[in-house]
Amino acid sequence: MAICNEMKKGDIYYCSSCHLEIKVEKTCACKNDGEMDQHCSVPLQCCGKPLKKK
Repeated sequence: MAICNEMKKGDIYYCSSCHLEIKVEKTCACKNDGEMDQHCSVPLQCCGKPLKKK
């Protein structure tokens, strides 16, 4: 499952349906006082399915 605050620079995520690939170039900066932004807890999806780490 792809959640932006867990992604690291260089990670590649892909869609098992359409084969779209996304490479992380910059890590998430949405942390406030160690707390995760509410939006950063929603898994990224493509074709209605969560992206998978390659």
